Amino acid sequence: MKHVLRLVLSILFCLIPLTLKAQSSIPVITTDELKKIYDAKADFMLINALSPIEYAEEHITGSVNIPFSSLKSGKAKLPETKGKKLVFYCKGPK
Repeated sequence: MKHVLRLVLSILFCLIPLTLKAQSSIPVITTDELKKIYDAKADFMLINALSPIEYAEEHITGSVNIPFSSLKSGKAKLPETKGKKLVFYCKGPK
C-alpha cells in the first residue's frame, strides 16, 4: 500500500509541468480525486509514463506502461479509448 500511495502522490508532480506547458488545456486531478475514481473502478486508463525498468520495479495495479520518451519520439501512440479518460503519472520532472 505504501508503494501505491507513493506513486499516487507522484502523479501531482508529473502533471504540474504538463499543465503549465499546456496553459491549463490539460485537466489536472488531485491524488485524492484519483484515489476516488480508482477505488470506484471508474472507466479510465491509468498510464505509467516511466521507463519499462522503473515500471517493472513498481507501479499502480491496473496501470499500463507507455514511456513518455516513446510518446515524445513518436515510437508509441496513445491507445484509442473511445471516450475513456486517460490519466498519466510518473515520478515527476527529472
